[in-house]
Amino acid sequence: MKIMNKLIVPVTASALLLGACGSNATDSESNTLISSKAGDVKVKDVMNKIGDEQIASTSFSIALNKILEDKYKDKVDTKDIEDEIKKEQKQYGGKDQFESMLKQQGMTLNDYKEQKKLAAYQKQLLADKVKVSDKEIKDNTKKASHILIKVKSNSDDKEGLSDKKAKEKAEKIQKEVEKNPEKFGEIAKKESMDASSAKKNGSLGYVVKGQMVSKFEKALFKLKEGQVSDVVKTDYGYHIIKADKENDFDKQKSKLKAKLIEQKVQKDPEILTDAYKDLLKEYDVDYKDSDIKKAVENTILNPDKLKQQSSSDSSSSASSLSS
Repeated sequence: MKIMNKLIVPVTASALLLGACGSNATDSESNTLISSKAGDVKVKDVMNKIGDEQIASTSFSIALNKILEDKYKDKVDTKDIEDEIKKEQKQYGGKDQFESMLKQQGMTLNDYKEQKKLAAYQKQLLADKVKVSDKEIKDNTKKASHILIKVKSNSDDKEGLSDKKAKEKAEKIQKEVEKNPEKFGEIAKKESMDASSAKKNGSLGYVVKGQMVSKFEKALFKLKEGQVSDVVKTDYGYHIIKADKENDFDKQKSKLKAKLIEQKVQKDPEILTDAYKDLLKEYDVDYKDSDIKKAVENTILNPDKLKQQSSSDSSSSASSLSS
């Protein structure tokens, strides 16, 4: 059951700044927030200072959070989120260090939990809107392991080898793996220069098309389960790639589906903006300020703006093997 029949987006500065102050909170641009002998500060003054776009973003975020929680709270397992956060805390050296890191970003642990919940609700929204078949998941994903022999990126690189030596070493390892394919993991652990995957016997988990550099990906998707590639060169060095058995596909399917949906949204942000619009219509959202409505439509509900933001985020957070 819905919490409310009509959700009114909080659009005035007073709603954002004084919403917790009780019944005296103002609701008009002409209302006074602070008075003095030097002059009054009105809601309109604060809105002009903050800017319609920032107010629109905050207002929309508050409204969207309420709607998504109302619609999907019964479909999201909060225990899974708690377990994920506990794992993250362990990776950062414990709860205290994790909370200290969050504090540096201006967040509390509860803020972070709420963000994780919101992300889960948004994934559920997109899962409802974007249809992805099991066949599409199978065609666009591959479970893989690899052994990487790095090539020096520059003269100061102490880890990599010269191109000639790296190639020779990779070719030698490839022949060894071909003779003893069952020892791939053991060899990867010993020889691979990709530290993060080496400790997992070379495992990269499931690779989604578009995730890796093209030469790596092209070689991987030609392989059948259990097969090992020839030596493959990329900008990072020389790889020996193995297509692993996908015996846990059913268990990983929902995560892989989410990744494919994420890729679809990155390519076509209109998928997300249309999903938002449908949701706003379903919940009878009513903007009470025309400037805020215009700002929301020109930014948050504008697929071109989202595409620009996505491109910026992708370029700044690309991983070492990502294309």
